Amino acid sequence: MINKLDSLPKILVPILVLLAYGLLLAKPVNLVTADLGRHIRNGEALLAGNFEVLKTNFYSYTYPDFPAANHHWLGGVIYYLVWKFSGFTGLHIFFIAASLTAFFIFFNIATKRASTGWAGLLSVLVIPLLLERDEIRPEVFSYVFGGIFWWLMLKYRDGEISWKNLLILPVLTILWVNLHIYFFLGFIIVGTFLLESLILKNWAAAKRLGLIFLLTLVASLINPHGLDGALAPFSIFQNFGYRLAENQTVWFIEKILPNPNYFVFKISFLILILSLAARIGLWLSGSKGLTLSSRSDLKKNLTTDIIFTLGFSVAAWLAIRNFTIFSLFALPMAAGNLAQTFNLKTATANWLNRTAITTLILVILIILSGELGTLYPKSQNLQLGLEKDNEKALEFFRENKLTGPIFNNYDIGGYLIYGLPTGEKVFTDNRPEAYPTDFFASTYIPMQTSKKTWDEKSALYKFNAIIFSYRDYTPWGQAFFARILEDPEWKTVFADSRVVILLKNNEINKDIIAKYGQTLKIKVN
Repeated sequence: MINKLDSLPKILVPILVLLAYGLLLAKPVNLVTADLGRHIRNGEALLAGNFEVLKTNFYSYTYPDFPAANHHWLGGVIYYLVWKFSGFTGLHIFFIAASLTAFFIFFNIATKRASTGWAGLLSVLVIPLLLERDEIRPEVFSYVFGGIFWWLMLKYRDGEISWKNLLILPVLTILWVNLHIYFFLGFIIVGTFLLESLILKNWAAAKRLGLIFLLTLVASLINPHGLDGALAPFSIFQNFGYRLAENQTVWFIEKILPNPNYFVFKISFLILILSLAARIGLWLSGSKGLTLSSRSDLKKNLTTDIIFTLGFSVAAWLAIRNFTIFSLFALPMAAGNLAQTFNLKTATANWLNRTAITTLILVILIILSGELGTLYPKSQNLQLGLEKDNEKALEFFRENKLTGPIFNNYDIGGYLIYGLPTGEKVFTDNRPEAYPTDFFASTYIPMQTSKKTWDEKSALYKFNAIIFSYRDYTPWGQAFFARILEDPEWKTVFADSRVVILLKNNEINKDIIAKYGQTLKIKVN
């Protein structure tokens, strides 16, 4: 009976952790400012045989022939097929399942390296960071593959599998390079273990891992763009004319956009760094009685852990989009550091397990109560599938047979690509790399900050409609929206909680304006 009770946390803690994370992911899907709509249409177009989507800025009328490689085309195909057969609810469930799969792999590594208690408690800290990337994006595949690569490399290093099992990694690389641009993480993971074997002068392992590393590099060439596709992670920012919040440093963005996750990240980072420092100190001191592994194993762990800690920490500090990948790797490493530093006795370990279970149950109850939003603003009501009335603006445009050319802001591009009538294209969308570098600085932003520039570009492009996501908190977006609502040349015909549609006040649109025209007063600041 005692043995059964002792094993209960090993079952209960993972269930509670996954339940908490899954509940937080089950929030309404908002297409308006997401990339998802474009991913779905990418998959649809590819399956229909239109491979232009892979090569040019297919969806925009401003630069339709501009080179724009689709590095995540296979992710779009998968998302389209899931959406086609099960709708947005099914796609949402698929994404949650993939996210939980990725997290479970890293959680499992954490329990192997430490204990269920340490893994459970640290999960409460890192889950908010995982939610920084909670939109349905192809990058979830990178989290899954990153976990698989690390898990297999650890099992090989620990002698649990043959090196021949690692031959699956080049095969997975072929999938990964076509699913998401983070495929280079596979090189980093294999390369780190290769470096470790060289440092330890384990020449047999180095020879085998060198072969695996070379094969993964070659496998990355198997994509529609060949060498350019394999080098994309290192070249994509060469043509990136729009400054995205997700690509900014922590110390820059925290001064502009308040977010509790900046504080959570700093705490997580400190725990990881201090626990690693304590572990290194313990190893250097020559202390005996270390848990989980022999001193030789601890030395091997240290090599990879130091590299991963420094690499993923720097990545997260330099771009908040890397919070998720940082937290996934930080969880097992911090858990292992703490477990090896504090050689807990059985009674204390049991207390740790009970604390983890109690904490997780409390977190789940708070989530279910709907009160988490008071503590954590990113939390939303539980719901699978699309946010209510999320497609209303698109339906209005189609049902009233409105026509472009359309001016739209950056955020709403993917939404319009998803739902505009066939033949209508966008002015811009949320792919900075799909437009010339100076397009945003010389055209897009000045159009919104200067009425003179707006008038010039409006005459050039002959805009007939404006579709704007007015929760655009950029200074230029707010300035433009406030001004355009007062412009007599434009009349508002549709508005909901996220989108406004305005039509040119001309003869073509007079009947629609007469029927739906309204005076809209919205506070944009």
